[in-house]
Amino acid sequence: MRILVIQFAGAKRDWPLPRFEPQLGTLLALLKKRGHDLSLVGMSRFDLETAKVALARALPQLVYADIAGICVNAARRTFEYLQQHEFLPIVVGGTYPTVDPAGSLSLPGVQAAAIGEPDASLVTYLERVKDPTVGQTVLGVWMRDERGLARPDLPHLVEDLNSLPFPERDLFDYANHVQRSGQIEIAVGRGCPQSCAYCINDWLEDIYDGHGTWVRRRSPENVVAEINLLRERYPGVRSVQFLDHAFALDREWLASLLRIYTQRCGLPFSCHLRLNAADPEVIRQLAGAGCRQVEVEVISGSDFLRNEIFDMNLNQGQIETSLQTLRAAGVRTRAVVYMGAPYESEMSLAETRDLLLRCRPDEVDVRPYYPFPGTRACETSRDNGWLHGRGEEQYHLHRPGIDMPACRAEHVQAFIRRLRAELRTSIGQPWWRRW
Repeated sequence: MRILVIQFAGAKRDWPLPRFEPQLGTLLALLKKRGHDLSLVGMSRFDLETAKVALARALPQLVYADIAGICVNAARRTFEYLQQHEFLPIVVGGTYPTVDPAGSLSLPGVQAAAIGEPDASLVTYLERVKDPTVGQTVLGVWMRDERGLARPDLPHLVEDLNSLPFPERDLFDYANHVQRSGQIEIAVGRGCPQSCAYCINDWLEDIYDGHGTWVRRRSPENVVAEINLLRERYPGVRSVQFLDHAFALDREWLASLLRIYTQRCGLPFSCHLRLNAADPEVIRQLAGAGCRQVEVEVISGSDFLRNEIFDMNLNQGQIETSLQTLRAAGVRTRAVVYMGAPYESEMSLAETRDLLLRCRPDEVDVRPYYPFPGTRACETSRDNGWLHGRGEEQYHLHRPGIDMPACRAEHVQAFIRRLRAELRTSIGQPWWRRW
């Protein structure tokens, strides 16, 4: 079947869409193995010309759309065009359909929505679409037809991640990305043991309760095998970025990976590091294996916001001590902070600035807070009436997504400009890691 895949995701300055995302890449690899003819295009906002060109090139029989929660308007407008001019069946998946399946099925022309991890459910559904004589009810795929809304249970999680193929990359024009950046991106697992309120991880863990082990990792041998395969396929690879936020939380697995990685690969790498789990031994192991930079979630200088609102279980002492230890080990740090979070105030903004000036991370990623659908922090914002009237447009304009009487969005924006002038900062990159 000819399938046009549309990736609706946030824009990133140094990596145009479509942009490699591991779980979408795995789905595409599975579909290619089943013989489907795939084309891929990416959008962050509605782009009629891009849609027309993609349709003319692909001549699809079906459209699959992977929709981030910040791109629902772009998806809606694209589907309206498809329904008015192309009359193609549309199937959706990704974070938005997962947190709001009924809402995604209300989008124009959408006939089915894949919930959660689509490896088994969506592949099975698309196989059945080819044969109308076969029943199309599939675990993990909601459908709406003349009989109403079908809401089957989720399938069991894929627990052996080694059984999955390596993600498809060529459709993402990955060779061009490697040529520009010298870097490859690797996901080592799925699920996270943390329950931070700015992430949809706990939502996903809840819906998969009773469906298998939530936190899963590939074997170290499997991870290194993919890295070395990519080094052969894409000349010019100089470094590796491990994408998982839970990368360093399983110490036994981490020690095994770093030992094998050092022996068989040895490229410099970067990763995420949770500062409440960053003791000197973990930092020593990372540095010794070639870790050159870590991304750390500082989020706020306020212990109240960081722990009571975002549920991070991380205090200022841990932040300061860990950043000092990383600096002494020769590992650069990139600290992520949110400005304009729920219950933000002038005092908490000042606390964030003071903490960053004391710790002096090598780089600060200053992100206007946006309430991603499905997160507890979004629910807090909604319950208090703080969601911005312009919705996801605020995200694309790099502006705060909530507006509180005690800390107006325009004040937050002014503070962000001030902080970026004082520190080595970067424009916040999109939150596109899903689970």
